[in-house]
Amino acid sequence: MSIRFPLHAAVALAALVFSSCDRAGSDEKVFQVRGVVQKPMPGDPAMMIIDHEEIPGYMPRMIMPFKAKEPAEFAKLEPGMVVTFSYHVVADESWVTGVTVTGEKGEITLDEGESDAKKLVKPGDRLPEGTYLDENGKPVKLSDFEGMPVALTFVFSRCPVPEYCPRMMNQFAAVIAALAKEPQAPQTYRLLTISFDHEHDRPGILKAWAAAFGYREGMPWSLLSSEDPRPIEKLAEATGLRYGEVNGTIQHNLRTLVLNPDGTIRRLFTDESWKVEEMVAELVAAGSEP
Repeated sequence: MSIRFPLHAAVALAALVFSSCDRAGSDEKVFQVRGVVQKPMPGDPAMMIIDHEEIPGYMPRMIMPFKAKEPAEFAKLEPGMVVTFSYHVVADESWVTGVTVTGEKGEITLDEGESDAKKLVKPGDRLPEGTYLDENGKPVKLSDFEGMPVALTFVFSRCPVPEYCPRMMNQFAAVIAALAKEPQAPQTYRLLTISFDHEHDRPGILKAWAAAFGYREGMPWSLLSSEDPRPIEKLAEATGLRYGEVNGTIQHNLRTLVLNPDGTIRRLFTDESWKVEEMVAELVAAGSEP
């Protein structure tokens, strides 16, 4: 899913979902969506990147990959085609059915500009320092967490798509649960969830949102935000994180990193597909090194 704030198109995601309908006996919601095909996801015929219009009560206009329940739904689509479809959402998954080509043509708005490779961090490097606010409004720096393994990822609380920001939250909760049962778990470690929505995600908002994913006070999990966009911008430039309003539509990608106790980068995951067991193994290994 590829956001510059302010999100002028954003709506309150807690509002009534009047564009959806619930399937009887389940938590599934179905939204009727219209958008412009941008490009297929390389190597996956079931995935298509679409610039969709605002979904009232659920999501602002955004460019993101959609998964077809049946890959054949996307087989004949070409960039620039305007399509309508049903978007199904459950707690941890979403998919598309009923794709219809309207016959209209739309804009290609996907920004595929590459980050400057010379500026990107790599294993052994350090992230740029910055001051943030934790979930209780206390100022903290990344260097405050040196001396222990650290994993950090980026989100914004107004992202409703199950496979993206909510997945990052669920994955961190699962990592904590797995480490609690891991005999070789480091004695101390920290997970950091950093919001790049500096205009909306205040400490209290992040804390309340995270509670729905299992966050509780006292966990080795910190929720960081900043009213000043510069610390996030420095991290984004260093890691290849992209967020902002581009060509009138919201776009963002994902980054998750593991840091060694000395603060150097151990590993960087560039999408949402990392596994809980991978993260546990990285944190265990980082904690066991001299």
